[in-house]
Amino acid sequence: MEAFQLLKSLGAQYLNLNFDSQGRYLFRNTEDTWTIAPQPDNILYPETFDFFVNWRTPVVAAILYVLAVVALNPKKGKVSRVVAADSAPSSKGKTSSSQEIAESSPFMTALVLVHNGILCVYSAWTFYGMFLAWKHSFETQSFKDAVCDKDGSFWNQLGYYSYYFYLSKYYEIVDTIIILLKGRRSSLLQTYHHAGAIITMYLGYNFRAHPIWIFTTFNSFVHTIMYAYYAATSIGLKPPGKKYITSMQITQFWTGIALALWYLLASPKGCFENPGSRFAIWSVIVYVLPLIALFLSFARQTYGKSKSTNAAAQAKKVK
Repeated sequence: MEAFQLLKSLGAQYLNLNFDSQGRYLFRNTEDTWTIAPQPDNILYPETFDFFVNWRTPVVAAILYVLAVVALNPKKGKVSRVVAADSAPSSKGKTSSSQEIAESSPFMTALVLVHNGILCVYSAWTFYGMFLAWKHSFETQSFKDAVCDKDGSFWNQLGYYSYYFYLSKYYEIVDTIIILLKGRRSSLLQTYHHAGAIITMYLGYNFRAHPIWIFTTFNSFVHTIMYAYYAATSIGLKPPGKKYITSMQITQFWTGIALALWYLLASPKGCFENPGSRFAIWSVIVYVLPLIALFLSFARQTYGKSKSTNAAAQAKKVK
């Protein structure tokens, strides 16, 4: 309590911030220049809106998620069937590294299929909605006005889809639940990715940062493909291109950062000046940079030369 009071005092004294009890205004400037996104029209269960836009909700959810993963993560996890197949398993139920393969019961297979199917359809719906919103903006405004959302009309659609996009980050925690139920470990990449996405997407929506169209659009496109791939593998199919999905994820992050920095540093005067929105986008960039490093590390470990060497060694043993 004393630490919070100290933070409150420092914030009011040096940052001109207002820590009030309304829930949405942890980072609101006292001059009321930090725009707060209104409730979108026609959302499902509007009575839950105030709960989800209270800053405590994403913060507490992210903390509880991380603590649960730390507590429940097995010391030595099993490997998925896809990883096991790529590692050339030496015997039934074991990989070449003596790790157990995570087997799926019919119920678990159905759960994974339905879960990935839901996220695939949701992601496709979001991408299609964002595509139509952009199409309308470019047809009715100049390129500059559309990109900068001069009249705020683009936010009418973006606010709707980005609110659901923010909520989807809670549901994506089911990814980790499934991993743990299968006896596999949740990696640092997985844990950091989900916890950080909840908080940063909250900030982007809450402070009406229209550059979050970058992440909403790109991420929904990549997730449509990714969750379709995982739905296929859950029923034993082996579609090619897993490494290209990882490459797409890394590319979307680099592209997103480049566009976000343009908004922050090089956009025309009056294009993107709201301090709350700028704070939200800086927060996303700070979150994404370590995420890129974790994805690059994952790509090296999964698709690097060592994997090729191991596969060649296994092939020689078979001969």
